[in-house]
Amino acid sequence: MSVRQREKRRRIDVHADDYALSIHVSQEIIQCIKDGKIDSISVMPNMSCFEQALDMLKKEIPFEKMPKYSVHLNLMEGHCLSDPTDVPDLVDDRGYFKVSWGSLVIDSFCYGRKRNAVREQIKIEMRRQIERVESALHPEWPVRIDSHQHTHMIPVVFDALMDAVREGNYKLEYIRVPEEPQWPFAKAVSLWTTYSPINAVKNVVLNAFAKRNRRVIRAMGLPYDLLWGLMFSGKMDRPRVEKLWPDMMRYIERRDRTLEILFHPGRALPEEIGEEYVKDGFVRFHLSEGRDIEKEAVYWITEEHGVH
Repeated sequence: MSVRQREKRRRIDVHADDYALSIHVSQEIIQCIKDGKIDSISVMPNMSCFEQALDMLKKEIPFEKMPKYSVHLNLMEGHCLSDPTDVPDLVDDRGYFKVSWGSLVIDSFCYGRKRNAVREQIKIEMRRQIERVESALHPEWPVRIDSHQHTHMIPVVFDALMDAVREGNYKLEYIRVPEEPQWPFAKAVSLWTTYSPINAVKNVVLNAFAKRNRRVIRAMGLPYDLLWGLMFSGKMDRPRVEKLWPDMMRYIERRDRTLEILFHPGRALPEEIGEEYVKDGFVRFHLSEGRDIEKEAVYWITEEHGVH
């Protein structure tokens, strides 16, 4: 039985996304793990620093203190792990991902040959990404899955993921369902002007997609944890978290489920940004000081609320 299987499930899961996005991001997350502030991490499979970041994680964190980890499926940036000729609708002529959130949503509702081709190509790439992370860490541990920008909830991507799971016969433990409650944000009138319109729209869309996909996840017998960190993605700072904390705690009490609190506690350095970072908006987020502020919030939560 693995360390994670022996461990009793927590009510609060403090989670760090984007491990292996860059070396500096990975170092920041490792520091959080060493300080006992992080329960789980998401590992990005396809950036050029992957091998160095994974070697660093295994060297710095002993097996018995290794957090739960998920495959952070990535179709948004970086180089594909498949042969680019096998996934031509996903990548440019250099093999870097060219699809966007919007294009994948459009493909989801364009039934026919194009949708089938995109679904097949995503399945091929997802299998490569899952197997790379699985083999690099602890293959005996069950697979946990989430994704960069939550793209795995988009219908064509989710359907391809289910194809990959069935074909790969993976022993799954968890698939993130990004379905964040709306009422705590509606109640917090003082925070209304701080909401990102893009995040608000994406939150609504993800909630709709989650309702479609969670039926499949439940039928698979997987745990259906709650999630907090969509509306304030990149801005999960102490004042916002503190304001919403009481309502979020009431939310998990009513639902009697674990709450995964999503942070990005570490930012990339300007000198780390190369050609694989293909979207300007994402680069701004990777370099944002908001990631340092989110790291501060991780430390505050664990010290103020004693979730560990």
